[in-house]
Amino acid sequence: MTTFAVEGIRLTRVPYFDVTLDPDIIGFTAARAAGVPWGVPDWATPEGRVLVGQAVWVIESDARTVVVDPCGAADAFLRSGPEAIGHQTAVADALSTAGFPVGTVDSVVLSHLDGIGMAAAVDPDGAWRPFFPGASVVMSHDEATHVAAHPETGGSAALRCLIDQGVVEEVDPPWDVAPGVTLELTGGHSPGHCAVRVGEGAVFVGHLAINPLQVGAGVIRGQHLDDEAARSALERELAWASERGALVIGPLWPAPGAGRVTGPPWVVSAA
Repeated sequence: MTTFAVEGIRLTRVPYFDVTLDPDIIGFTAARAAGVPWGVPDWATPEGRVLVGQAVWVIESDARTVVVDPCGAADAFLRSGPEAIGHQTAVADALSTAGFPVGTVDSVVLSHLDGIGMAAAVDPDGAWRPFFPGASVVMSHDEATHVAAHPETGGSAALRCLIDQGVVEEVDPPWDVAPGVTLELTGGHSPGHCAVRVGEGAVFVGHLAINPLQVGAGVIRGQHLDDEAARSALERELAWASERGALVIGPLWPAPGAGRVTGPPWVVSAA
């Protein structure tokens, strides 16, 4: 578990697991990944495999507890088949051990929808309910509209169940999640993709960069619905963070899940 303090707000990464994956998951080859001089050992292996993390980021601000993109983009591994219930039990146990029982969370913020992750729990009959029973699930109105128009989006069926249960809150960014914590529209990866900004000290970049190696790669084709717009949005966030010495956090980044950015040319050092 990793914890950062940002302007009186506490950010905690509760890990589930980190894995090494083929570099094509981020649009790289093994040679390209191994050739990033600052990538090993924090973000990639010497053999050119990339590290990807499954974790739950928790923000504590002024008595509010907010979760960001819990175990996202892993439905094929975590949310399908008979193992799904075992995974959600294990993640709930990890959160309780870390001091964040699921019933104490006020809001679950989704930068976008790329699988339901641990925003929802499934029962043995395949019915979905909120994983965090007392929390609203927050996403941008643009993202909700996009998902409604594209039901093939991963996690859309589970999201629809949550919508029908009245727990999904569609907002128009910029939107204050908690004191000092703001949801801001970036677009690019998807029309309603958002970043989560914490004061002047941290930004969650969602899937603008799945792994830090992408930070130094320029436009990567086939990673976003609008590759150029996603890169422009990422460049803005990198410049913002570099100017302030702020944390850049990727929900799928391996431990510690956050880095400091210098450049350009951009380099991400593990925080």
